[in-house]
Amino acid sequence: MEETLIFTFPLMSRVQPEMRIIVEEGCSICGLSIPSRLLHRCFICQRLCCGNCLVRDEAGNPICLRCAKTRVTPKPAWRSKYTYLREYLTRRAKYSSYVKLTFKRIEDIMGGRLPPSAMSDAGWWTNRSGRPHSDAWLSVGWVVGKVELDRKEVTFVRAPRLRRKESGRKRRKPLSSAFKALALKPRRRRRRVPSLTRIAQVQARAMNIARRRAESRPAIKLKPRGPYERRLYKPDERPE
Repeated sequence: MEETLIFTFPLMSRVQPEMRIIVEEGCSICGLSIPSRLLHRCFICQRLCCGNCLVRDEAGNPICLRCAKTRVTPKPAWRSKYTYLREYLTRRAKYSSYVKLTFKRIEDIMGGRLPPSAMSDAGWWTNRSGRPHSDAWLSVGWVVGKVELDRKEVTFVRAPRLRRKESGRKRRKPLSSAFKALALKPRRRRRRVPSLTRIAQVQARAMNIARRRAESRPAIKLKPRGPYERRLYKPDERPE
């Protein structure tokens, strides 16, 4: 006798509703707390930002305002730390030809520290061009007059300007009368012969002027014959 197996499944009485959890995150720029679905990720720095702190480039990629600012703002040109020393000496040159600075004061002007060789070696302060630190004062007309390593002071003085050699006028030898007569002799002007092209142009212009004058003359109107003359004479005859 065959046996039959019957499987029973419990019926689900009611479907439970799905629960959604809203995760709030803040904007990395303004700090506004909004749902994550309203945030956008920057194409460059991969940070989340809201729609107010977001722009799009030509390809439509989202870019935050920080990255957009770095793109628009030009990069500042690199400046040597000795540039500030050169600018300081340029300003002092307007009202002084002598300035004494301590090493500490020079570091404050430059915004950085001097190398160790400047503290211990007087050769570092020599007025030799071709070096970035010495060109800072040589390029604006200053030279190092005195260096005191024990007191950590350096004295800058204005470089003496090179005087131009005054070249006086040399006395000229007196000119002879024969040379003066030769130099002041009037030149004979060479008679210029007009070219054939020039002559042809003048002739053509004269012919055009004569043709225009002939066309502009008024036509002479003859007095018409009266009826008596028409009866006495033929049309091709005229009374004498």
